[in-house]
Amino acid sequence: MENKNSIPWDKLFSPASVAVIGASNTPGSWGFNAFKGLLAAGGRPIYAVNPNAGEVQGVKAFRSVAEIPGPVDLAVIVVAERLVPGVLRECVAKGVTAAIIITSGFGETGEPGQLLEAELVEIAREGGLRFIGPNSMGHASARSQIATSGWAGKASAGPVAVLSQSGSTCMKIVRNLAESGIVYSKYVSTGNEADLRMEDYLEYLAKDDDTKVIAAYIEGLRDGRRFFNLAREITRTKPVVIVKVGGTRESARAVMSHTGALAGTDAIYTAAFRQSGVIRVDDDDELCDAVYALLNSPLPRGNRVGILSLGGGPAALTAEACEKEGLVIGALSPATVKKLDAFLPARWSRRNPIDMAGPSAAEFAIVAELLWPLIEDDNIDIVILLAPIAMDKTMLVGRMGLKAEQVAAYQEKDRNNLKLVREKMEQHGKPVVLMWQWRGISDDAEMNALFRRERMLVYSNARPAARVMSRLAWYSRYLEHVRTGL
Repeated sequence: MENKNSIPWDKLFSPASVAVIGASNTPGSWGFNAFKGLLAAGGRPIYAVNPNAGEVQGVKAFRSVAEIPGPVDLAVIVVAERLVPGVLRECVAKGVTAAIIITSGFGETGEPGQLLEAELVEIAREGGLRFIGPNSMGHASARSQIATSGWAGKASAGPVAVLSQSGSTCMKIVRNLAESGIVYSKYVSTGNEADLRMEDYLEYLAKDDDTKVIAAYIEGLRDGRRFFNLAREITRTKPVVIVKVGGTRESARAVMSHTGALAGTDAIYTAAFRQSGVIRVDDDDELCDAVYALLNSPLPRGNRVGILSLGGGPAALTAEACEKEGLVIGALSPATVKKLDAFLPARWSRRNPIDMAGPSAAEFAIVAELLWPLIEDDNIDIVILLAPIAMDKTMLVGRMGLKAEQVAAYQEKDRNNLKLVREKMEQHGKPVVLMWQWRGISDDAEMNALFRRERMLVYSNARPAARVMSRLAWYSRYLEHVRTGL
């Protein structure tokens, strides 16, 4: 069953009024959290519908949608599944044309739930109503300050839209991106997609000026051909990054019991994604890494990597990781070798990877003299630097023994160093990846803030760094193929 009525996107993402049907006074419940979050955001009338309470969280409650005195743009439905059909009929009678059904217990549960879900679609189709879900964990638009997931407070607007057929994965991706300094433009936990489908959201986001990158978690597609055609057009101007699960027997079984979707043949999805320019990643962490890199780094012109390292072992590990991910260790140009000769010991290998074999990590001026030629080399498309050009407080105070005022001066120098690297990246249009050889860097809030401010790509392990660079290099080649037809 497919609803042919037009989709009221403005009422879904920028409603003038919202009714929470099932609004609750019970802390922790969906009815409580969704209502509280919407109230906290403000900016529009938020109505509580609860036949068993005169007030919800200090706000007058109505026994039904029909009793609400004004129009309702968006209905948020959080009642028990057996009540949802009746509630949906009341919404239609009220003239509501957009809804999100948080309630689960439908198509994902088997035949009885599937029949109940089909009833919802029929009610909506006949009544001119479109809905997200059921079995959704909410949706949001940062620009219009609407969030039905229960998150309280206001959010700044960002460039990434997140679509997910798993509610918990949707929330994880949104939170992980936020930790990297990336804020969403919109997100949708699409649920069972009984009415609105992944393809509908994709088509909408293609035209959304707030969205620069689309990130999605997919278990199965209802209309693969439509998705393919949409993605092929969208990826020409907006990157689409996708985690697709269901490629193994047990994951496919889990998908069926989760949203009721058929996972489909994994090889078919892989081929379709590649042909339509979709960047497919293996998990949600890699998705966040890829999104961050797309927003904060130039696309590499090719897949040739230059590696500059303080030690031979880290260089070898990084080179191996790069080659396993389909990247190539680039051959240094004679001009680059000549420039490096002026700063490296005579025993250096004169080949890539480059072991600095001695220069102090504390002397950025020396590291820079080696890094700049590598960035400038036309034989190199991606540069990976395995040398700390900024120090965390633990290193500055503990290992180097600096006092507070010395730490402040050192950190100012670090900021300037990173700005210089950023300028070189932009000047030459090449990604520069910073590799840290210890994991503790991720625990240092000040360091992470510094890296985010300068939009640096920082990893503590070669494999994820190589994997993300490989994805970006592939996408760059795809765009070139689209542009030239070669």
